[in-house]
Amino acid sequence: MCAQTIAPACPHREALRGDGMWVLLSPAAEPGAAEVIRASPRARAVLLAGGTGRSRFGDLLAPGSVAISRQLLLDASRGGGRTYRQPIEYAQPDGAVVCMTSARGLTRCDGGRALLVEIEEQEQGEWLHWEALRSMTVLADHSLWVYDESSDTFGWLDGERLYNGLGPGGSMSLAELLALVHPEDVGRVEDSFWALRKGETEQVDVDFRMQDEHGRPNWLRTLARMVRFGFDGSRRVVGTTTNTTAAVERHQSLLKAHAAARRRGDLVQQLAAAFVAAATEDELTAAILNKVAPAFGGNGTLLAFVEEGRLRVTFGDGIDPALARSLHGLPLDAPKPLTEAIRTGTPLFIATRDDYRRSWPQAHGLLDATAAESFVMIPLRGQGASPLGGWVVTFDRPHDLSNQERTLAGVMADVAGQAWERIRLQSARSELAATVQRNLLPVTLPDALGYEIEARYSPAHQGLDVGGDWYDVVALPDGSTACIIGDVQGHNVQAAALMGQVRTAMHAYAWQEPAPDRVLARTNDLMLQMRLPVFATCLYALLTPDGRVETARAGHVPLVHSARSGARVREYPGGPPLGVLARNTFPVSAFALAPGDLLTLVTDGLVEGPQLPVDTGLAAVCDTTSRLRGAPLARIADALMTQGGDSLTGHVDDRALLVVRRRRG
Repeated sequence: MCAQTIAPACPHREALRGDGMWVLLSPAAEPGAAEVIRASPRARAVLLAGGTGRSRFGDLLAPGSVAISRQLLLDASRGGGRTYRQPIEYAQPDGAVVCMTSARGLTRCDGGRALLVEIEEQEQGEWLHWEALRSMTVLADHSLWVYDESSDTFGWLDGERLYNGLGPGGSMSLAELLALVHPEDVGRVEDSFWALRKGETEQVDVDFRMQDEHGRPNWLRTLARMVRFGFDGSRRVVGTTTNTTAAVERHQSLLKAHAAARRRGDLVQQLAAAFVAAATEDELTAAILNKVAPAFGGNGTLLAFVEEGRLRVTFGDGIDPALARSLHGLPLDAPKPLTEAIRTGTPLFIATRDDYRRSWPQAHGLLDATAAESFVMIPLRGQGASPLGGWVVTFDRPHDLSNQERTLAGVMADVAGQAWERIRLQSARSELAATVQRNLLPVTLPDALGYEIEARYSPAHQGLDVGGDWYDVVALPDGSTACIIGDVQGHNVQAAALMGQVRTAMHAYAWQEPAPDRVLARTNDLMLQMRLPVFATCLYALLTPDGRVETARAGHVPLVHSARSGARVREYPGGPPLGVLARNTFPVSAFALAPGDLLTLVTDGLVEGPQLPVDTGLAAVCDTTSRLRGAPLARIADALMTQGGDSLTGHVDDRALLVVRRRRG
């Protein structure tokens, strides 16, 4: 060959030195198929193992450099004699060897073309630095790519295959690439490329999704910048892309776990608050059935109370009715997990149906009654020795509670048990209070000559549910009727007892000397003499059969008079509350009732509170009695009690009223 004679006329005479490492390649339509037509002694010894047969250049390379070498040879064949350089890995028995490799086109003596590939063996800083950066990028699972604006070609240089199987050496247009991006992310990726190409930013960092060749979605992160290669070269966007799917999924998993934990924490907080706030068995039952299962990630809750040694069961959504039937009425000593949890006060955690069968071989009826896969049995733990009850949380999949969840189950058992004991105690106290109240207030109202009378009382919903409000109706020997309504300070047993004493005293005084001012004055003196530690307000109205009304009050809200012309508050002067000052006087006011007229006597709990000024409350009484003046008296009394509810007054207080109507004819 001309290259062997090194004729002076050959332009590559100086290139083919006897020393160094180089190979001469034949041109080929596909650069990867270029064959070695000559090699230096060093190259023959190292790369060709001393052989003289022809070999394809691609066969000498490590797999990771096949694509990048193809690009190198392609550039050299089109470069018009320019030299192109690239770090290349060569296959060797003891591992790949990295060398900076240059390539350029030559004209042979016979006019043909060839490619001269020179391999630099010395670890020069220039190419060692470049190759180290490339190697570390590849080791970090980054893809190296370049986008050529002039040819609209997006190609990979090295690294992982990320985009639909496109890897090193492959290329596609930007439009083809964007077509593979998730539709929701296309705009963000496209905007990033245009920002670089317009010079609006020097580099971009963009995350997006793309399916791989198997249709699996991948999260990718691309770092890119615009670079010009050579002063007269074209602009190219170069960058790295890495698959961040694992990191994104891990992050999303952590976010979901955090959100689930936060949601569960909120549910637990709501559950505890509901337990503490529950005032009745129904409220506690609703809290357990509706909030317990979500707090533990379950799908249903069954609740059982112990009554006379047996379970009384109720259940919510997600519980098979057959499961409830299998437990309802069960004796507390039955060999079942729920009864054991209740007896021992220790929660039981059953992760799978197989675990249940192993632990409870004689109690398979529960499994036959439900399709649930996992169970938690939580007792209601109180302070007393008697078992209270418990609940079952079911799961539609195997579920083993974490240590934190198990601790939480124990805490909920304590809180719910304390709530149930408090409710039972409150129920017993309320029943006692109702009995006390029934005994202190009139059982029936006497017949009043010439009048209809209705009375109502509603206790305060706190403490013992008994208070100091009272009313009384006294049929007097002369045919008159005394209507009395009052309020002893306090909402407890002491207030109720003192109320009973005051009511009894006023009843006796009215029978002896019914004048309003005298009854109030004598009661005031009695309270001061007894040194009662409370005071009382009172309104006393004496009604004669002919419709005359004489009234006096001691610190009490005035009465309301409803006539044909309308309703109004009878705001007359009064005296101070009873039991405060000695020798008080209580002015008497008088007026007449026409047939059909109404008198309404109320306590302040009906017309006054933090959200209801007394004037507004009395105005509402006027409105109701005026509107319903001709209705049955019981209906009017019920309407008045309804309008004085806690939601209107803004507080819980006992309430009492007397509604009086003069009969017609």
